[in-house]
Amino acid sequence: MVTKNKALNPNSADKIMLEKTAVNNANENGYLKVRVVTELGNYPISGATVTVYASLEELVPIMTVTTDSMGYAPLITLPVSYNPEIREMDPVYFYTNYNLNATFNYYYPTLIYNIQVFPGITTEFDVNMTPVPSTDPYPEGERQIILPRIPL
Repeated sequence: MVTKNKALNPNSADKIMLEKTAVNNANENGYLKVRVVTELGNYPISGATVTVYASLEELVPIMTVTTDSMGYAPLITLPVSYNPEIREMDPVYFYTNYNLNATFNYYYPTLIYNIQVFPGITTEFDVNMTPVPSTDPYPEGERQIILPRIPL
């Protein structure tokens, strides 16, 4: 797949405009709107903890919030920046990857990996939590969701 910046003539005015756009938009914010529910969305979970992590070699917590009575976490604002060292990243349509963890008593933790956050865009997630069976006094495990990377 050829990205826009590679398809342009190195001396063209289009390339200069792309580079200026990338520099001007290098540090913007994107947003996550998260709702934590159970039973395929029928029941909101009030008081669930939602933690957002930077997608680095190790999990670095960025923000932790709690859901309201309708299961919604407050709108999460996250920095998005262009990294020219990542070959697949387009200077105009750049993003930053984040991971999300939702926890609540008597439910298995749910982890979502590789959330692509774009500048100026709100990404919405309904996190469907799975209850721990009452027959399991010492539950172990977690539900992991790994989102595939979307090539741009």
